[in-house]
Amino acid sequence: MGGKIVPEKLTGKYVTLREVTIDDAEFILSLRCDEKKSRFLHKTDYNIEKQIEYINRYYEISDEWYFIILNKKTEQIGTYRIYDVQGDSFCIGSWILVDGVTPAESFESDYLLRMYGFDVLGFKKIHFNVCKGNKKVIAYHKMMGARIIDETEQDLLWEITRDEYLNKINIIKTAL
Repeated sequence: MGGKIVPEKLTGKYVTLREVTIDDAEFILSLRCDEKKSRFLHKTDYNIEKQIEYINRYYEISDEWYFIILNKKTEQIGTYRIYDVQGDSFCIGSWILVDGVTPAESFESDYLLRMYGFDVLGFKKIHFNVCKGNKKVIAYHKMMGARIIDETEQDLLWEITRDEYLNKINIIKTAL
């Protein structure tokens, strides 16, 4: 096990994020190889051995954090990752959820991961990319205050600082 995670910072009202384990390999592949869920992701072969190798390599990397999202029944409902550290910025990705996840579970999993990157790991901003065709995710990130800073032929490149994110969260909380 990697042991890189500070678990008490990853529990919310609706979900808990825990560090990925070898036992999660099949669950991860079930999400990443689902045709509907993976259409905007890098292709993954359904190969348990390769997934276990990937998880084992993850344990050796000091600047990547890989999570399984659990609901309050401790059922696996998704994955999320911090990676591609660049100075004071981290990338978020591999955010894949099973069907039937509530909006509260989805939102809180994102919030917990971002705040972990900001408050526990000490980063000041997030960078990430979204495929141009992924309209639902683009709308979500716009709502959360992220800015498009560049684009490639396939992707929009985004950025958001800790302060910008917290300002948007406070506005959302006030509206609720």
